[in-house]
Amino acid sequence: MNEGNEGPAPLSSRWSWAGLARGLVAAGILLGGLALARHYQQSRHTVHLEINGVPIMHRTHARSAEQVLDELGIQLSETDSAQLPLEEELAAGEPIELRVARRIWLTHDGSLTELYTQATDLDDAVEAAGISLYEYDEIWLDGQRLAWGADLPEMVRPSRAGALEWISAIRQPILLTIRRGVPLTIDDEGIPLSFTTTARTVGEALYEQGIPLYHGDRVFPATDARVTPGLTVSISRSRPVTLEVDGATRILRTRVASVGALLQELDVTLDLDDYTMPEQDVALTNGLHVTVVRVYEEYYVEETPIPFETRWEGNPELEIDQRRTGHWGSEGAWRQQVRVYYENGQEVHRVEEEAWIAREPQDRILEYGTKIVVRQLQTEHGIIEYWRKIRMLATSYNAPTAGKPRSHPTYGITRLGERARKGIIAVDPNVIPLRQQMYVPGYGPGYAGDTGGAIIGRRIDLCYDDHNLVLWHSWVDVYLLTPAPPRSQITWVLPNNPRERE
Repeated sequence: MNEGNEGPAPLSSRWSWAGLARGLVAAGILLGGLALARHYQQSRHTVHLEINGVPIMHRTHARSAEQVLDELGIQLSETDSAQLPLEEELAAGEPIELRVARRIWLTHDGSLTELYTQATDLDDAVEAAGISLYEYDEIWLDGQRLAWGADLPEMVRPSRAGALEWISAIRQPILLTIRRGVPLTIDDEGIPLSFTTTARTVGEALYEQGIPLYHGDRVFPATDARVTPGLTVSISRSRPVTLEVDGATRILRTRVASVGALLQELDVTLDLDDYTMPEQDVALTNGLHVTVVRVYEEYYVEETPIPFETRWEGNPELEIDQRRTGHWGSEGAWRQQVRVYYENGQEVHRVEEEAWIAREPQDRILEYGTKIVVRQLQTEHGIIEYWRKIRMLATSYNAPTAGKPRSHPTYGITRLGERARKGIIAVDPNVIPLRQQMYVPGYGPGYAGDTGGAIIGRRIDLCYDDHNLVLWHSWVDVYLLTPAPPRSQITWVLPNNPRERE
């Protein structure tokens, strides 16, 4: 042992200094990384793109327009165009302007041409395809004919679409069809008509020219035949005639020659006394009216109903506003034997023979209740006692809305001479007697103290003070409070108007 030499430091002390050194290095790396991350984050900036006039913003670290396009995965074709700003212009907000060519599928002359073009109208697009258009040719898009020189359909940017989605939408194909004008001649019963058409079939061409076809007309070639250059279409017309037979009138067309042949064609047979106007050997002409006259005699008993009367009767066993049928009633019958001579279903003459009353009519009896039952109802104003409940349409008014100017001598005066105020209710006196005490839920107690030109039947008008008008237009149960008026003043059978909708 070397006494007086302290020797090496303890192991624990050496490890403490090494750990401290490593910690400082790690902290330095972490701080440096944070600084780099902060610098990287701060280096992001917004660039502006305009793709076919639509502005799109993009956050990026790229500094050049080419790097932005690469980052977005945008690849331009030869038919596209771009205006790329310099780096300093891009940083200053100058947009990257792209014009993406639209894709067109053009069907023409039995073939399909595909092209990409930046044309904005039909003429430029067709010219870009190297296709010639002539005077009677037509251009169609989605079943609609387009005018020459019309603009191509506008593109609408999909909601929240990015640059690639917008470019994909722009490049969606537009399907255009060129229909070539073809010369066609129509020989309509010796009358020639020549025109140029884009119709695909004979029937379409006739329809476009407003040439009608009728049942029985013969068209050669047929209406479903394809239109070809120089085609001549012959129309052999049928004759329009009108046939009246057995109570029915038929407007038809036919190619037969006579009235008799027409009846034979339609399987119309004549009985012994039947005849036609004109006669069967008459030749058919355009617009001829042929009538088949059916002739017969008939004996029968004619019965004429005798209507029954309807009577209302009060029933003291039924509660008021209840009804029932006491007797349904039945018609009577008056009978007469008649001999009638008919032509074509129309009576020519008749002979009236024996007549008698076969059955006497019986009145229909409708019963209405005249029994009054007093009931009670708990309301927000306490318990009320009522003798009748009526479903009514309620409206409301006050003096200013009653229709009279303030200068009028009866302004604000009700039917019974009182000032208009809350608690007065306008009624139809034929339904509710004047001065009848009432209760209306939502309005409260009141009495029948007014009338009105529009207050008819099951209607009431709730009066308010000038300052507290509440507008009403609803159906409500109206309670007529006891005591009930004299029976002579009660309308037992109430009108049905107005009616509440279900």
